[in-house]
This record gives sequence, C-alpha cells and structure tokens, in this order.
Amino acid sequence: MDSLDWLFLVLVMAHLYVSPFTKVEESFNLHAIHDMLFHGSDIDSYDHREFPGVVPRTFLGALVVAAITKPLQLLVPLRSKFDLQLIARGVLGLINWYSVVYFRGCIRRVFGKTTAFWFATFQYSQFHITYYASRTLPNMFAFPLTMVAAGYWITNRPRRTIAVMAFTTVVFRSELLLLIAPLALSALVQRRISVYHLVLAGIEGGLLGMTLSIATDTVFWKFPILPEAYGFYFNAVLGKAVAWGTQPWYAYFCNHVPKLLLNPAAVPLFAVGLFFEARRIGMTVGPYLVFIALYSAQPHKEWRFIVYAVPVLTLTVALGASWISNRMRKGYVYLGTTLMLVISVAATLMLAVGMLAISSANYPGGHAVMAMHGGLEQSGLGNLTVHLDIPTCMSGATLFTFTREDIEYDRTEDEYELRDVAPDVSVMVTFDKQFPEPYPAFGTAREWAFKGSVKAFAAMQAPWVALGPRFWETEEWWKQVVLVQDRVWIYVRRSVFES
Repeated sequence: MDSLDWLFLVLVMAHLYVSPFTKVEESFNLHAIHDMLFHGSDIDSYDHREFPGVVPRTFLGALVVAAITKPLQLLVPLRSKFDLQLIARGVLGLINWYSVVYFRGCIRRVFGKTTAFWFATFQYSQFHITYYASRTLPNMFAFPLTMVAAGYWITNRPRRTIAVMAFTTVVFRSELLLLIAPLALSALVQRRISVYHLVLAGIEGGLLGMTLSIATDTVFWKFPILPEAYGFYFNAVLGKAVAWGTQPWYAYFCNHVPKLLLNPAAVPLFAVGLFFEARRIGMTVGPYLVFIALYSAQPHKEWRFIVYAVPVLTLTVALGASWISNRMRKGYVYLGTTLMLVISVAATLMLAVGMLAISSANYPGGHAVMAMHGGLEQSGLGNLTVHLDIPTCMSGATLFTFTREDIEYDRTEDEYELRDVAPDVSVMVTFDKQFPEPYPAFGTAREWAFKGSVKAFAAMQAPWVALGPRFWETEEWWKQVVLVQDRVWIYVRRSVFES
C-alpha cells in the first residue's frame, strides 16, 4: 500500500464521520448487528422478529461485522450506544476499503504502476463507493467478495473467480448470477479453464455458501431458509421489484454508469482504453459490460445493483489515462491532455465533497432523534414513551440512536395498534407538520406543544437563477445553491412538559 491507499481510507472514514446516520435500506443489517451486540443468543428480542422486512435477508454478513465489533464494544470507552453504530460501520468500511486496495494491488502486478496510479486517482475520487463503503446495504456486504473475485479474474485465476462469485451469489446477491454467466463463458472461450473445473468451482462456492447461509439463517429466522433464494423468487420470478419503480432499458449505461464514474473525462478515457488496449483489457471488462447489459432487462434499476462493475470499468479508464500519460514526452497534445486529467481528478474530488455535504443532509430522522434527546436532557425529562413515525425510522432513526434506557421508543406502524399506544406517548417525532390532526387517537392540538423541527435537503438551484448573472457579488452566494426545509417536527404533551 502507498499514500494514495491510506488517503482512500481517510476519505472512507471522513464520509462516515460527516454522514453517520443511515437509511431504511441499511436497517436490516444494522439492526442485526445491534441485536447481536446487545441481545446475543436471545433471538426473540431481535428486531426482525417484529419487523421482518419485505423479504428475508441473510445474517451472515452482520455476524462477521458484529464478531469484529464485539471486542471493541468491550474495550473501547463509549460516550453512548450510538458510538457503536460508527464503529460497526467503520469495520465494514475497513473491509470494503481493503478489498479495493487488494484489487489495486492486482492491477499493479498485471498492468503496471502507472495504471495502478491512475486507477487510484479515478477510483478514490469517486463518490459512491467511498460514501457507501461503510453503509450496511446488502450490496456492500457482497462488494468486497466481488473485489476479491475481480482480483482473481485479472490475475488469471478463473477457477477462484467463479468459486468466490458463486459463494457471493448464493449468500448475498442473487443478481450476481448475471455476472457469473459471462465470466464463465469468457473463461471457456479463452480456454483459461475446462468445463469440469468450471462446474467444480461453481459447486464448491455455491455449496459452501448454501451451507453457511442455511446453517446461520435457520437459527436466526427459526425456520429452514436460504434467504437469497427467496429474494430471487420474490423479485425476479414474481416480478415484485417493479413496485419500487422502473426505468428505461438504457438507464444503466446512459445515467448510472456515468454518475458512478463521476469524472467527466471517464467516458472518453474508457473509449481510449478499450480501443488502444483492447488486447489487454477487452476480455477482462467484457463480461462486466455484458452483466450490465443483461441487468438492463430488469425494469427496476438502482445504481447499487451494478456497483460491482465500477472498479473494473475504472480500470479501463485508468488504462486510457495511462496510454495518454505514457506519451507525455512525445508531444504537447499528450502533455496538455495529461494535465487536464489531473485537473479533472481534482475537480471530481471537489464535486464528491459537495455530494457528501448534500447527502449528509438527507437523514432528518437521525438528526431529529438526537435533537429530541438534547431537548429532553435540557428539560430534565425522562421515563417517557416516544413515538417515531415511519418516515423518521426510514431516514436515520435506528436502534443505535435509541441511547436512553429510561425512554421507551415506540415504532408502531399499524394504525389500529397505534390507537392503543397513543395514550402512553409523551413525545412525538413525526414528518407530519399537521400533527396531531391526522391522528385522532393522540387527542387535539391543544394537548401538544411544538418543540422544534429539523431541516433536510430539499433541492438545488443554480446561483445565477436565484441571484442573477452577477451572483458572485452576493455575500456567501454558495449558501443559496443548496436549499433545505423543515422535514421533521417534535411535539411534547403539554401535561408532561408543564409538570
């Protein structure tokens, strides 16, 4: 490892520090880690027993992170339980960071130091992988294994590639089957592996994954299950994924891939790398392009479904940059282009910082819980029941943020059950500004006192639209670019507060 790799680690941890809260997509694994740390073998107390989610997920990734985090829980002085959320996310961030560094090491051995340098500059200045490396999305538990597999792939170890990919597909993300197929076909066409060894590798990885997943998840779910098989059936066979929205077939190539690569020079550099280095990179990146093309047939699209291909695409971009920079002494055109590439990396890093600032303002639920705790401490109130509505829980409120033992944090979702809970609720954290009007069970507005609100990202606007063509003459004009608005409101029963 060199200084660029350590800088990448600093960036991953800085993103974690600046944006410590999480969204609903991360909650299953995060809450599983929480329950392993605090409930241990008492599975009936686990969060998934009450909130199982749309489809079952594996506990295997959470178990690994929790096992690494547990000693830190016992040895590191903690200010509150929330610190453990940062530590657990930091552990996952370290795993994902090292997997990218490992892949870069493979690049150095196969393609040389110059390509490895450009890979680092382009990959480490991107936003998405750096930001999400520490986030407990199912995709980010699969990501480090796909990086190991990609390292095996470019170092001509296809049998290990297929074995690791088969394991990852069975345990974490069934969509990776669409990547295994072109990888296997490419290896066979190039005669890098025999059919026998290819099948054997798939069976080895798949059986190991099935064994570990079934053994682990049967314990936690309390019935025999292979979660990814169920998820595949629900999303692919039944086609339920479209309920979360659809995009046109070209969205991955035209929208998501450029956004993931981020650097405006990445797409032309990809073309340069693929054209001039086709012999070295064509059969390497080809299966990943086929993977994205195959996945484009799925109407529901999200960038995280193809994130595993990004480092390999970035490798192709790096080859294009390396081809240009290696010719700097042959003419001013190559020299000037290389300097422009350096500038583009710096500009991309600045853009990524801006995206971090915006993204960190997208978790009003988490900020609201912390603000609520601060208000209760100032008021000296305790032994209360706090209700958090669904959007609050989806936007940052997690079990790790429930830091006070003298407070009961209620997350009842059913409208009829909420009627029974309402009389005991003393504090309400809600996205509904009109509270308690839509909730007659909570009484009238006269019974509640408004105590504060939390702002969140609303939109972006061009400064010249808001301030005119000479916008830079306005003091602190940049504060007009990002718009925020009140999103979460906190209410307290007057009878509790006045007593």
